[in-house]
Amino acid sequence: MEPKVLIIQPFIPHYRADFFIELSKKITFDIVTINKPDLSEGFKLSKKVIHKNIKTYNIGRLKFFNPFSKYILKYETIIISWSPNWISMYILLLFKKILSLKIVIWTHGISIKRDFDSKTIRDLIKIFFFNRADGICFYTNSGLKELKSFLSRPKLFYINNTLNVEKIQSIKSSLNSTPDQLKNKYGINASRTIIYCARFIEHRRVDILVDFIETMITNDVDFIIIGGGQYKPDFTKYSNVNDFGKLYDENTKSELYSIADFSFQPAWSGLSVVESIANGIPYTTLKKSKQVMQCVEYSYIKNGINGFIAEDLFELKKIILNIDDKELNKMKNNCIDFSIRELSLINMVNRFKIGISNI
Repeated sequence: MEPKVLIIQPFIPHYRADFFIELSKKITFDIVTINKPDLSEGFKLSKKVIHKNIKTYNIGRLKFFNPFSKYILKYETIIISWSPNWISMYILLLFKKILSLKIVIWTHGISIKRDFDSKTIRDLIKIFFFNRADGICFYTNSGLKELKSFLSRPKLFYINNTLNVEKIQSIKSSLNSTPDQLKNKYGINASRTIIYCARFIEHRRVDILVDFIETMITNDVDFIIIGGGQYKPDFTKYSNVNDFGKLYDENTKSELYSIADFSFQPAWSGLSVVESIANGIPYTTLKKSKQVMQCVEYSYIKNGINGFIAEDLFELKKIILNIDDKELNKMKNNCIDFSIRELSLINMVNRFKIGISNI
């Protein structure tokens, strides 16, 4: 029997592969992709998930694929990532009844860059088309709550966007070396270690990261840097920085997280929150504002419990330098507990399956 569900994605990054593999054990579906990422953004594409790439036409920033193709119309349910630039998505939503389609929008909910304002034309258009859908799949419960009052027609559910937390913790538990042994292995001697693990993209406020490194240079604090990208600065001039560049080896990353006491990302906190908490490392960042944009996974940070949301670098520095080992270890245990309870990959898969089956 052919699948009745089609998932339309821009592309499949490596961190999404395990989700689709686990989902395929629960429901039958096909995937098509219509885009390729800008290589300068540092994405690694997955080769594990079978999918088809369909032809796309670009008109400036707008993208068009044939929404009436026989390939698309053979499915009963279309699950499509929300992208304001996909003209074909709007067409499918407008003609879904005529085409006998059910359409589910998969979305963050709010715009990370512009937040949400129901009075703007942009968000009025979003709400209009969201209300044309049969269902809305939100990345997080916080995203669902922000838009719930504006959505009267579609069925709403959230999945808690995550990584393969189970795999992360399995690798961590299999390490044979202690944190002190790993510090010796990687030449890290400071009493406190902070890890940054993310792509260097425009809105991550790398300038604040550099300021923090410079602020800490006279203290007994070292930084571990993992990541690449066009906005990556030169860290070689900082004696308190250990730069590992792009790193996809899961065992090495697990070892480096085992050395860390905190992770820090100034802004645009997304799945880095999950990776940090799943590794048992409290996540630190700055309070969300127009200058410090944060992704929906920012809602996973519970201030003082599994991380810290600071007003500024002065406050964050004070926290990191003054926290005692007992309190830090308690927070690390909180991270593990939270990731198991809220961020399990299997829970994400099950929420997705239940949400789709109720449409």
